[in-house]
Parts: sequence; C-alpha cells; structure tokens
Amino acid sequence: MAKVTIELVGTARILAGQKEISVTVEEDAIWRDIVAALAQAVPGLIGQVITEDRRALISSYQLNLGGTHFIMDLDKKARLKQGDRISLLEETC
Repeated sequence: MAKVTIELVGTARILAGQKEISVTVEEDAIWRDIVAALAQAVPGLIGQVITEDRRALISSYQLNLGGTHFIMDLDKKARLKQGDRISLLEETC
C-alpha cells in the first residue's frame, strides 16, 4: 500500500475546500481506483469533477503524475509509490 497526495486545482479545489488530499492505495491499483479513492475522500466532487459511478473523471479533468506524466488510460496499473504526488487538472478555455 502507498499513501499518495492528490493536488486539487480550480473547481475541484473550491468544491473540496482544500488544496490537497492524501489517499492510501493498494499496490495493484489502477487509475480508476485512484479516482474512486478521491471520490470517497471528497464526495462533493461527484457529479461535477468525478462521474456519478465514481470510476472516471468528467471530460474536462485529467490526472497528472509528478508534473510530467498525463494519465490517458484509467484502466492502466498506477504503479504508485509512497509519497507520489498526483495533480487533478482542469481544462480551461
């Protein structure tokens, strides 16, 4: 298991009322599991940032690992290690 930090920006930060959330994930987690953990930690994101089924992001949001890797496939194994930082980014016009 690994404890990771998810940085929230834009609308997600406003809805959550905080700039980051720590979640613990299993070693074999896929990115959808990360989204589900975030939904559990911050239910206020469901419907506006996270889909109602808690398994995906609304289309204008994307995850980024360590500021260098955009997550394109939520079904891929996350391969996270203790202390990793993930950003939840919002597309802007």
